[in-house]
Amino acid sequence: MMAGTKTQVNQANFLLRYSLQAFGIILLLAIFIRSFVLSSYVMSGAAMLPSIWPGDFLLAAKWGTRELKRGAVVALRCPHSHEKLCLKRVVALPGDRLEIRAGRLVLNGQESVERHSGPFTTEFTSGGSWAIWPDTDGKSLAAVVVPPQKVFLLNDKREDRDDSRSWGPVPEDLIESRVLGVWMSLDWFDGERVRSWPRIRWVRLLRSID
Repeated sequence: MMAGTKTQVNQANFLLRYSLQAFGIILLLAIFIRSFVLSSYVMSGAAMLPSIWPGDFLLAAKWGTRELKRGAVVALRCPHSHEKLCLKRVVALPGDRLEIRAGRLVLNGQESVERHSGPFTTEFTSGGSWAIWPDTDGKSLAAVVVPPQKVFLLNDKREDRDDSRSWGPVPEDLIESRVLGVWMSLDWFDGERVRSWPRIRWVRLLRSID
């Protein structure tokens, strides 16, 4: 074999090994980030309207799930079906006393203040403020004291009661991540008609979750 040809073969082998090693490192890094640092979800339902829309792609942090604050939106395995993923808002922490009077949240004896804007409402509590779709039925919930190592979760669309009103307070261990914001949003519907190709909701890109 000529020296030039041998050199070319060695260079090709080196490039192949280098490429495979680089790919392996990138793959391991992606697995590590996906498992321990960040995660991504897509919202399919309407339970978290108006803060999260169907078709929103969400970026979530896997750290800080044991130091949650009121108002945080979290992803967790649904208590009634661990195969399913739920997105809910933390409204009460361990030791908090929560009740709902005629559809209005009462936290540690302080009734929330609501400011209406069109069909949606901003709910102000001692834990912060966030947008909700209020419960027009105005149903109540008896007072609950959140046990240690548990949190009380609600949907922002309050008419959807598939949350702690049905399950009770949820163990913190079930929470997988804390939602940071929307990195992509696709609209598949034109009125009631399903589009052949989705429309990008540009105004929702890189949007934080209130």
